[in-house]
Amino acid sequence: MNYAIFDEQYYLSQYPWLKPAIDAGSIKSGREHFEKFGQTAGLTKVSRYFDEATYLAGNPDIAALVRTPNNPNAPFATGLDHFIKFGYEEGRTPVSPEYDEAFYVANNRDLLPLIQNGTFKSGYQHFIQFGVKEGRFGTSFFETEYLRKNPDIVPFVNSGTLKTGREHYFNFGKNEPSRSATFVGSSGNDILTGSGVGKVELIAVEVGLATGNGFGSSRLYESDGSNEFDILIGGSGRDTFALGKENITRRGSLLGSTQFYIGPGFATIRNFNQGQDTIQLAGYFTLSNSYLDIFSVFPINNGLDLAIQTKGFINAIKGVLSTSSFDTIAVIEGGGNLTLNQLPSSPDDTFSLG
Repeated sequence: MNYAIFDEQYYLSQYPWLKPAIDAGSIKSGREHFEKFGQTAGLTKVSRYFDEATYLAGNPDIAALVRTPNNPNAPFATGLDHFIKFGYEEGRTPVSPEYDEAFYVANNRDLLPLIQNGTFKSGYQHFIQFGVKEGRFGTSFFETEYLRKNPDIVPFVNSGTLKTGREHYFNFGKNEPSRSATFVGSSGNDILTGSGVGKVELIAVEVGLATGNGFGSSRLYESDGSNEFDILIGGSGRDTFALGKENITRRGSLLGSTQFYIGPGFATIRNFNQGQDTIQLAGYFTLSNSYLDIFSVFPINNGLDLAIQTKGFINAIKGVLSTSSFDTIAVIEGGGNLTLNQLPSSPDDTFSLG
């Protein structure tokens, strides 16, 4: 049996009636209770990242093996019982709405060789053993940033009332106009869908956490969209489709810019709402030009869609100057009649078109 997913604090938060027994010395810990009694009794809330219904739905061959009133002699008390005895070591996923195996592996490319050589049977094993502690996120929802921007939620996550910030957002936050959320992709081809009535940011390139960078930002852009063909789908809120990012020092000077989708690859944008949504771009500019001078927008596909191309500007990518001419970086489906206008600078000196 493998109990790697067992979270002592979370288990006790879900079954608070165990604490008096622990205080009295009847049992030593929640883990001891689960191993001796809880597992066979059908308790399943052992981790923020395991959900009984999700596991059974994603592994239909297990459902017939789980004990029910109509099947009292089945070999497993619950899906969790199977997962601990076999599923974890078999590398079975999905296991929870709070974890997406395909996304986690794609967003953490360094894990692929370790999965291929058997060090980990799945990305989920790495996530449980190391990723959670390292601040890696298990889905495209930018969990860490959401909690940082919404500190009122943190006590509820810490207490176990909420599993994650993501759970809060999809149950409550997405219906609150004051809440904002960010969804990120990987270095491969991604499909991101905005959800929520507030401000939603869609960044389909690979984004991680930056530590000790000295620039006051928690984001680390680990891919630039090259060779990526991503699809960004807007929702009902105020969506920002990120096609680039400026890198700014604390003193406000321009360190460099990262324009996504330079070279092969581009983003397809769907459900763009004029007057509500924005397109975020980046590029090398001076006092004598603007972003409208270095990007070109024009209708394509018989006027149905809108293409965004570069006009051939010098772009600093990772400290190296490169030239890009007439490179399509995005296509806005159904946007053939749009005229994009430059908006004022945002607080981090990133310019947007909308």
